[in-house]
Amino acid sequence: MIKYLDYISQNMDARCPECEKVAILDDDITNVKCPHCNFEADYDAYLEIMKDQAINMSFDYIPDRPGI
Repeated sequence: MIKYLDYISQNMDARCPECEKVAILDDDITNVKCPHCNFEADYDAYLEIMKDQAINMSFDYIPDRPGI
């Protein structure tokens, strides 16, 4: 598992939820920081933010249908 986490931290970028530029995921995969807009969050909070954004985007593509 440790090798997998090392691989991820060396090969994974994060997208900043505020400015949408590349943010930095620390080596321990515990913190996300954006050098462009100073966004900072722990990784779990970052995942929740990104999940909420994905859900909101999906609602933009669901057509309004009566009765649903």
